[in-house]
Amino acid sequence: MSKPWRLLDTGIRPIAENMALDQVILTARSQDQVPDTLRFLQFSPHCVTVGYHQDIDLEVEQEYCRQHGIEINRRITGGGNLYLDAGQLGWEIFAVKGLPGIPQRLEELYGRICEGVVRGLYKLGVKARFRPKNDIEVNGRKISGSGGTEAGNAFLYHGTLLTDFDVDTMLRCLKLPVQKLEDKQVRSFKQRVTCLKEVLGYVPAMSTVKNALAQGIAEELGVELKPGLLTDYESRLLQQKELPRFRSEAWIRGQRVGCQDSRLSTADYKAPGGLIRVSILLDNTRDIIKSVFISGDFFAYPRRSIMDLEAALKNTSSRATELDFTIRNFFDNHQVEIPGITPEDFYHALRRAILQASRDGVEAM
Repeated sequence: MSKPWRLLDTGIRPIAENMALDQVILTARSQDQVPDTLRFLQFSPHCVTVGYHQDIDLEVEQEYCRQHGIEINRRITGGGNLYLDAGQLGWEIFAVKGLPGIPQRLEELYGRICEGVVRGLYKLGVKARFRPKNDIEVNGRKISGSGGTEAGNAFLYHGTLLTDFDVDTMLRCLKLPVQKLEDKQVRSFKQRVTCLKEVLGYVPAMSTVKNALAQGIAEELGVELKPGLLTDYESRLLQQKELPRFRSEAWIRGQRVGCQDSRLSTADYKAPGGLIRVSILLDNTRDIIKSVFISGDFFAYPRRSIMDLEAALKNTSSRATELDFTIRNFFDNHQVEIPGITPEDFYHALRRAILQASRDGVEAM
């Protein structure tokens, strides 16, 4: 029988401590100093975190954050910008690769972990599902995102579960593809996310949520969890090395970034079945669609299909050939009906927004 996993609850901590602990525990696991670990974490004061490869100048409304006491830090994992407050619960897996009975391919492994979170949510009465690439959603609305990294033979995979959520503050402190939209479209954007409070009508006790997720993950992965604490080795590594580094401006502002050229663009495209309005955030230097928001007066069945399309487009190439492939591949693999609108219409709407971003960039020079 495999060794028990450590169930670690590090409680409520500032963002710098939580980000530093990610590095500490991953390092300790890669050195075989600690067992495989499921960690729960919470955040106070409220904060913003950016992905390892992101530039905070392009991702965060820093003046708003300064005025409202919102701390800023950087993750060791990739992905996008996030707003975190007391209404969110972080969950993390630190383990070695090649666990018996667990997929070897990282994408399959991460999907399996998310299925454990889904199983835990079912125990709370929430009918969730995993949405590739890395979201967990309820009725098409995101309730938990996730991402990962690795060190040696160990990996970290983590996410945040929305128990309650201040979406208005999120929209003000992050640079998202909504700034140029009308109030109606912003309200539609807000419908892309949900939380336990909205789904259940109340916020369960955090201990209840943690117990449910722990049970779901343990059952899905076939492991035993045993409550534990940070080791002396981890505590020393945190205080003497990683916490000073994660509090430093060099880490927060990032030394590997600066090659991005973020552009926000909106465009309308009139198709026979209705108007398609695209708001898109691009990294023009790398020709990457960072995020996209699609709205309009068309009818899509199932209703969630547009959100699935947005998820499929995230972090994909904005080049014409690759964009065409991404859209066609999505419609080939999903049963979607949008009367009067074809995959080609979405391609043309997105290309119009992408080309507009390029023109805006030239005019700004």
